[in-house]
Amino acid sequence: MSEFDLVVHGGTVVDGTGIPGFTADVGVRDGRIAKVGRIAPGAGATTIDADGATVTPGFVDIHTHYDAQLHWDPSASPASWHGVTTLLTGNCGFTLAPSKPEDLPWLMQMLSRVEGMSPEALRDGVTFAGGSLGDFLAGLEGRVGVNVGANVGHCAVRRFVMGDDASERAATEAEITAMQELVRAAFRDGAVGFTSSQLELHVAHDGRGVPSNHATAAEIVALASVLAEFDHGAIEFIPRTFLNGYDDDDRELIRDLARVSGAAVNVNTLTMMPHAPDGWRRSLDFAQESAADGLRVYPMFATNRQGAHFSLDNTFLFDEMEIFRDTLTLPEPERSRRLADSDVRDAIRVRLADWSGRSFVFVWEVLVVETVVKPENRKYLERSVTEVAAMMGGKDPLDAFLDLSIDDGLATQFVLAAPPDPTRRRATEEMVRSPLVMAGSSDGGAHLASFVGADFTTRLLSEWTPSVLPFEQAVAKLTMIPAQVHGLSDRGVIRVGAAADLNVIDRERLGVGATRFVHDFPAGAGRYVVDAQGYDKVIVNGEVLLDDGKYTGATSGTIIRGA
Repeated sequence: MSEFDLVVHGGTVVDGTGIPGFTADVGVRDGRIAKVGRIAPGAGATTIDADGATVTPGFVDIHTHYDAQLHWDPSASPASWHGVTTLLTGNCGFTLAPSKPEDLPWLMQMLSRVEGMSPEALRDGVTFAGGSLGDFLAGLEGRVGVNVGANVGHCAVRRFVMGDDASERAATEAEITAMQELVRAAFRDGAVGFTSSQLELHVAHDGRGVPSNHATAAEIVALASVLAEFDHGAIEFIPRTFLNGYDDDDRELIRDLARVSGAAVNVNTLTMMPHAPDGWRRSLDFAQESAADGLRVYPMFATNRQGAHFSLDNTFLFDEMEIFRDTLTLPEPERSRRLADSDVRDAIRVRLADWSGRSFVFVWEVLVVETVVKPENRKYLERSVTEVAAMMGGKDPLDAFLDLSIDDGLATQFVLAAPPDPTRRRATEEMVRSPLVMAGSSDGGAHLASFVGADFTTRLLSEWTPSVLPFEQAVAKLTMIPAQVHGLSDRGVIRVGAAADLNVIDRERLGVGATRFVHDFPAGAGRYVVDAQGYDKVIVNGEVLLDDGKYTGATSGTIIRGA
């Protein structure tokens, strides 16, 4: 009998701690790392030759929405394509559990609207029928290829206790107490954190703000206080004023969450936006001030490319503008009729100008990337809306944008693309270097027809090292640091006793491939994916999940229950 189940031989080990890489073999037994050092030839039942390659811990993605997708895609693609072996689901307060069976359809429709998921895919692919967080996790046990830590979401908790009133009003003291007990039960079932958000653009399928938007600060703090009763857990929260760097009320709320819970509070991605160019700086300053006071407030940085795909049959991008939101939440054919109305267009035109400070073309350009109904519209592909307007005889850009959308059944795919900007690049460099700002921003499993950010890991390692951050420190940002913040003590590091989650990487080939729109979800639903290059092997708990980018069918992932 072999001493080890698996040996990764002769690679340069970058162990996740940030120290320089070193040459070593890694021996795996029973899904855990049993030795790091020199291992005799033939000691492993299986040996992977890693000579010339780099061996890292598997990456940890702290902000995802794979709650639904994991029911039909054990590999959580494309996250695993980019080296992610552990992911945390249920962010922004959006989870399917806990839920009463009669409320589950409502929660899935909310997810469809707010997180850009196909309602048909959710209907056909999700096997969870309602129940506790423990019931939800039990339904995934033994069926996943990656490790999954589940947060408990504020919206589900609120809906469970308050029913439809959750989307209408503040909670009573008795209702808050009942919600606290649900959060407590979820942590006993294995929740790794509590999440909430209060963004105005989070509008459900019924046109109302999502349940967490109706909560008072006192309610959110009360729910966060439950975490003080447990020896694990983190909070993820996105406040209303995140783009502007938080107003005084939101700052006090975030600090209260950290105080009463004793836990880390993950807040939004720091991004330089055209209409709030200094918001990221104020947010970073706030995180630094909180650290000086002994509080753990950790924003995220984005190394994936900025921009968002969208079509008017299913998008949230304009939900902060009431005139657009009220129109895009209407069913067809009312939606198209309203978009064709000249008075509505004039109102949208005024609102867009107010929002961006410029005409409809914004500061970022809108490009046509796919038409799917009328072949004659394909002549507009890869053209900007401004160019399309000229091709249509000099139309106003907004009219051209809406006319093309309506003519194509609202299915035309656009991308709101950010041109290169040295100022934004310098801001991101500062965020990447900050010890308080965490790698993230994938939003994996969400916004499937508008955005795919799973490449943040690959881009950090291939495009931001070594010029901005040494490779070893970048690996630590993707492994040990997020694992430690979330209490995942046996993940994110290559050491004896840790879980054998490993990436074998060819750094010369490491890079991001094409972004593609594919129809591979239940009910034929489509999504954007982004390819990866250079991952020779992705290993989860000692079993090869991806072999040169190809899924092996392994389901060696584990459900992390409050580790």
